[in-house]
Parts: sequence; structure tokens; C-alpha cells
Amino acid sequence: MNSATIMALTALVFALGFKFYSKFLATKIAKLDDINPTPAVKFNEGKDYVPTNKWVALFYHYATIAGASVLLEPTLAAQYGWLPCIIWILTATCLAGGVHDFMVMFLSVRNDGKSIGEIARKELGRLGWITVSLAAFFMATVAVSGMGMGLISALEHNSWATFTVMMTVPISLFMYAYERWIRRMKTLEASVIGLAILMALFFAAGVLQRAWLLRLFDLDREALIILIAVYASIASILPIQILLTPRDHLSGLIKVAFVALLIAAIFLVRPTLQMPPVTEYSFKGGPVISGALWPFLFITITCGAISGWHSLCCSGVTPRLLSKENDVRLVAYGGWLLESAIAVVALCLACILVPGDYFAINASPKVYTMLGMEPVELKKLSAVIGIELQGRTGGVTSLSVSIAKLLSNVFGLDATIAYWYQLAVVYIGIFIMPIMDHGTRMGRYFLQDALGIKPTKAYKWWFSTAILTVIMASAWSYLLYTGTIGVIWPMFGMCNQLMACIGLLVATSYVLKHHKSIYGLVTFWPILVFASASIHGGILKVAYELLPTGITPAYVQSSIFIFFIALFTITLVDSLRNYINAVKAFRKTLQNRP
Repeated sequence: MNSATIMALTALVFALGFKFYSKFLATKIAKLDDINPTPAVKFNEGKDYVPTNKWVALFYHYATIAGASVLLEPTLAAQYGWLPCIIWILTATCLAGGVHDFMVMFLSVRNDGKSIGEIARKELGRLGWITVSLAAFFMATVAVSGMGMGLISALEHNSWATFTVMMTVPISLFMYAYERWIRRMKTLEASVIGLAILMALFFAAGVLQRAWLLRLFDLDREALIILIAVYASIASILPIQILLTPRDHLSGLIKVAFVALLIAAIFLVRPTLQMPPVTEYSFKGGPVISGALWPFLFITITCGAISGWHSLCCSGVTPRLLSKENDVRLVAYGGWLLESAIAVVALCLACILVPGDYFAINASPKVYTMLGMEPVELKKLSAVIGIELQGRTGGVTSLSVSIAKLLSNVFGLDATIAYWYQLAVVYIGIFIMPIMDHGTRMGRYFLQDALGIKPTKAYKWWFSTAILTVIMASAWSYLLYTGTIGVIWPMFGMCNQLMACIGLLVATSYVLKHHKSIYGLVTFWPILVFASASIHGGILKVAYELLPTGITPAYVQSSIFIFFIALFTITLVDSLRNYINAVKAFRKTLQNRP
């Protein structure tokens, strides 16, 4: 199968999904009406609530939701073969992920731009609000550790990429100063200058790899975890406009430009997929993800199918920028299609590697020796790039090798493959870093809300900010330090999907209160599939992989699995009670109509 064919099929399916299914959601379920003022119009104060052009809002939303997981998940799931992966991505994107994002953003718009927790309080009650808030905190913790796993693996003893990724911090501070004091409000101009400085530093680092400055960034796993934890803590404590906002502008520009380059390269080169359509690991589990296709494919590819992380992004922030209700269709459903397209790109890139090289990178050396495979090009690539590539699990290295091979074929310069590889690592690192600091900040917010700490009490707020940030950073650092990709990634997938199911439970409550009960299937059927896969996978991991080890980290990881399943179960039971009452009330309303 040709990768360009896969991309063309994806474009067709997504176009049909947007034209027909998103229209059905907009007209029959949500009944969007531009007569209704959006929160941005009602509360326009020029800061948080700002009426924004729908295309600008789409770009902002896309930069917010598009994390590295959408790149790494299909890379890891490719062990099952490309066919089940592409079927799952296309089906779930149009009928589940897009529905989730659309409904959560719609409900936030109809509720003055409130967060999913506050919407749950209204639709489900106090118990629903508590469980959603706790679930969001744990999901943020696991998400950061899952993202960090691949980043640490790629940056370990890679001074070139580590230096470049870390230089985004002072560059972002420069961009903040540029926008505030040199060229006020020139955001795009500052982003372009920041990108130019970053590229100059990247090429300079390639020339000066053996200089003393670069040697300072030749770090092992433990040092990288500490460095990133310190960075994320400082970034989440600083006012958001000083570091995170300019860094997001820079990363958003890089994300869009590089994804466009990769899609164009796939159509130009048309690389053949080397991975079989279905592999033997679909039935018995594999060297990358230990479980079989059901349920582990469905909890490995999450951000290319559905994402609970989007429950946080689609409520409380983006809805405060929409000028019209009908913009929800483009920004929420359309934004999800754009992110899922990245998942298809990542799947194609993973599968253009020959299986021997793919598994040599993504499986641990001990496991790989048991497969009876031999690397084909990996030794040559390691020599050219100057880094031992085998055994660098987590997906970042594998994806970077694929990108380097693809782009070197486009430009016909094999000698530049080392630059393309390092540029790919930097690109993915820039994808991941926002998750590390935003996730830390988000977790701290949830803890402060749960404790009732408000910004109006300055001393208490700043003291709690410092303490809770350290707690949050320590939590994900511990998971990152003690976990493996085979445990952390399914844990992230399970938490991510159960969080999405909680968002759909809230949406189903709204649908049943305003429509005939048959319409509730639109938002409820995905819950059955995703929750079944997540809970089944969680139980298998705990019973057969974690608890038998008898070690403390395994008990901690098992506790997270069990606690998140308990949160979802409580929310589900409480939701079913609300559903029954909602259906009775709706039928009574219909009977009382003249």
C-alpha cells in the first residue's frame, strides 16, 4: 500500500464527515443559532472574552489541542499493522472524537464559556462536578508523564537536540520583551523572528557539537527528568503571558509549517508502507505494547480517535473567543479533523520503516533479541546521525528516523539526514514541551479549585501556587522515573479515554433533556466502546503485569488505574440516574403540550 493513497483516503473520509455528520450535529442536536450571543460577545472585555474571526480561533484552538501524543500513539500502535490503525482512526474521528469536541464546546458556549467541571455541576450535580475535577487532575498528571517518556528517550545523551529545545525558553522570553517594549502587539512578527533565531541556533549546534557549551547538554535520563521538572515548575508559576503565551505562538507556527511539509513530502515521494496490513502481534500482543489488539489498540491510539484532554481545551478557553454559535462546527469538529490528520501522517511514517528497524528502535534491546529480527538500515543510520538509535523507546526516535528518511528523499541529499533527524526531534520536542508546563499548571489549578483557594487572597494564592506546583511536578516525575512506555502509555490512554467518556456523559445528559431519547445514542454509543476498552485494558494491566511484580511503583501505577476506573464508574452511575429523570421530565413536557 502506498502512503499517499492512505492520505488521499483520509482527506475524502474527513471531508464527508465534516459535510454531513457535523452538519447533523449542528442542526439536529445542538441547533446552533447565530441569534444567540456567544460568551465572547456577551462579556467582551478585551482579555479573556474576545470575539475572534473563526479562522483565527481555529488556528489558536488547533495549536492548543495538537500535542505530541497524536504523533506518538500511531507510531507505537503500528506494531499491530497499518490496517486496523487506519480503520480505527477514520471511524472514531468522525463518529466519536469530533462529536465529543463539538458537544463539549457547544455546551461551554451555551454556559458562558465555563469549564467542563462547571458544566458537569449543572448537568449532573455536585457529585459529577467532584468526580470530573478529580479525573481532570489525574489525567493531567498521567498525560505529562506519558508525553515526557518519549521526550526523555529522544533527548538522552543528545546534546544537539537538547540544546535546541531548551533554547526555546530564552527565545520565548525575548519574544515577550519584543512584543511588550520593542514592537508592541506584533505577535506574528515576534514569532517569525523567534523561529529564525531558533533555526540559527539549531544549525550552529550542529557545527559546534563538540564545543564545551554543547557538552553541558549531554544529559542522562535522570538529569533530563530533573531539568524538565524544574522548567515546568517555573513556567507554570510565572504569569502566563511572560513565557507560555509567546512559546505557544512559536510552537504553533512550527507545528503548522512542519505538518504541511510532511504531507507535501508524502505526496511527492509516495513511500510504500513496509509494515504488513495486520501483524501477528494483533492476536497475542507485541514487543512495543504487550497486549493484543483488543483492547490495547483502542487505548493506545487515543488522540487520533478521541481525547479527554480536549474536554479541558474545548471548554473554558476557546469558547470565549467565538463570535458566532455556528463557528463551533468549524473550530471544534474541524479542529479535531486537523489533529487526526496528523495521526494518519504519523502512522504512514511509522509504517515506511522496515519491521526490523521499527522494532529495533521501539522495543527494548532485551525484548528485541527474542524476536529473531535483524536491523536493516539502522546501523548505517546510527553511524550517519552519530547516535545509537536502537532501543530508544517511546516513539520519538522512531518517528524522527522516518521523517529524516522521508525529507532526505525529497531533497535528494542523504548527507543531510543527520540534520533532518535532529530537526525532527526538535520539532517533536517543541510539540511535547507545552504539555509538560501546561499540564503542570492545569493540575495545580484543579487542586486550588478543589481546596477553594482564590486569586483574590494574594499571599495564600502564591504560597499555594508554589507548593502545589511542586506536588504536581513531583507526581508526574515519579511516574516518568519509575514507569516504562508499555505501562505509562496504556495508563495515559485509559485515563484520556475515560475522561472523554465523562465529557460525553455530560453531553448525553443535555441531549436527553432537550430531545427524544433516541438522540442520546449519538453521544452515548462511543462511551460503551471506549469505556469497555479502557476498563478492560486497565484490569489486564493491573492483574497480569503490575501487581505480580510486587514492587512499589507497580502498586502506585495500579492505584491510578483503579482510582480512575472508580471515578468513571461513579460518574456513570450518577449520570444514569440523571438520564432516567431527564427522560421522564422530557416525556412529561411533551404530554403537557397543547
